[in-house]
Amino acid sequence: MKVLIVDDEDIICEWLQFCISQNPVCQLAGVAHNGREALEVFRASQPDLVLTDIKMPVMDGLELLHAIRATGSSAKVVVLTAFAEFDMARQALREGADEYLLKTEMQNDALQQLLGRMSRQHNLQGGAGLVGSAQAHAIIRKVLRRQGELSEEDLAELRRCGVRWRDNGLFALAVWKQDLMGAGLTFPQEGPAHHVAGFDYTDRIYVVVGNLPRALSENEKARQLTQYAQQTQRMNDCMVGISATTDQMRQIPSLARQAAFSLAQGFYTGKKRLYEPQKPLPALQEQVRGWKAQVSALRLGLYRQRPAQRCESLQAFLDETARDRMPAVELVTKFCTDLFEQFYLEAKEAGIALPPQEEVRERLAQSISMPETTALVMDFARQCALAVQPEKPRSKAVNLAVEYIRRHFAESISLEQVAAEVYLNPEYFSRVFKEEMGVTFVNFLTELRLKHSVRLLESTALRVQDVAQQVGYPNVSYFSTTFKKRYGMSPYEYRRRN
Repeated sequence: MKVLIVDDEDIICEWLQFCISQNPVCQLAGVAHNGREALEVFRASQPDLVLTDIKMPVMDGLELLHAIRATGSSAKVVVLTAFAEFDMARQALREGADEYLLKTEMQNDALQQLLGRMSRQHNLQGGAGLVGSAQAHAIIRKVLRRQGELSEEDLAELRRCGVRWRDNGLFALAVWKQDLMGAGLTFPQEGPAHHVAGFDYTDRIYVVVGNLPRALSENEKARQLTQYAQQTQRMNDCMVGISATTDQMRQIPSLARQAAFSLAQGFYTGKKRLYEPQKPLPALQEQVRGWKAQVSALRLGLYRQRPAQRCESLQAFLDETARDRMPAVELVTKFCTDLFEQFYLEAKEAGIALPPQEEVRERLAQSISMPETTALVMDFARQCALAVQPEKPRSKAVNLAVEYIRRHFAESISLEQVAAEVYLNPEYFSRVFKEEMGVTFVNFLTELRLKHSVRLLESTALRVQDVAQQVGYPNVSYFSTTFKKRYGMSPYEYRRRN
């Protein structure tokens, strides 16, 4: 591990050189007495670790730190400080330093421990840094997709992955991953932004986070970010969503979410241009919560409606979603994919000829257009509503029974009750139902209830007891036992896994 020493006091430099010479895994990369000299040595020797004083002439340690981070290097930076400069050391940590060491505690043992920690981190990162590795990408994605603010532990974990930024002019930029196929994302060569990290935010969205130059007014930050994002959009001929700016690193997950929500506008308009935040983030999050509540109510209603009425209800809901531009695109597409799966099973059961299932599922998975997504789902919904005779014709009584069960499965219904609805003797109805449907009445009803319970477990925060009641099981223990027999795990475990 190559180490660069930067301090304006000769005695400190000599002591550090001696300590480094005692460590078998360290090699001296050079010595400098101010930040400007250090930057020249840094560029020439590419050290893995920089030990730098904070207060120095010409260019101080904070300015050196900013210059090193601007190069994109993953080198570790440890600041050396007197107790009186402790506030500056904390500022250095916020702006991308890895650690600090008080000069009053700079004995050989303490320094050797520091060098050992830095060496282990250097080896873990393969020498050249972990930034481009799959492991680092997974960590960055996990941390920056958090719902709340980042903790000091989160920031330290990001620094270990080579992600460092200043506590100033932070922003996020989002694009569709489909737009990155091939050449990837290209940025203006002389732009004001310094990109810190990029990661897969969702299956469809890629997010970049970074810094703008220091000492800008809020209006100037917003202007420069808009100008930079517009250039990026034109260079890549893609849709781009941006966030507002902040000076607090803890808020970066909120910036990523806001940029993704901004990009969602393009899902509805289909126009390749820059999309800026239209509402404050809390208002957008409230909109998402309201949409989720509507979906929960709609799902149950769709199961109880006749096919033609269901098409009307679904079309109205999707039109409303597009009109309001619900910002969480992944929730919209997951809802549509779930509906497709349901319709496909119904169509197959009814003997309706449909395109290959995987082909349509793939188109849904790749869609970045609400009109395309809606068209695919509604096409299936309408085909399921067609009065098409199945390949194995069903009697009128069984068709009426199936329709009745779908509308009332969440209630306490029995074979005798359904048989009475279609004016058949229960024993005769039971035999005919099994012959025409291929399953017994009880198994058909159970499968219908369990499939709906899975959707509720995946898409709502309802208690398991409430889920059981909504699908026709007043006894949650019996529901859990039946669920486990079918899926090999309890409803609680299924929700944790999904």
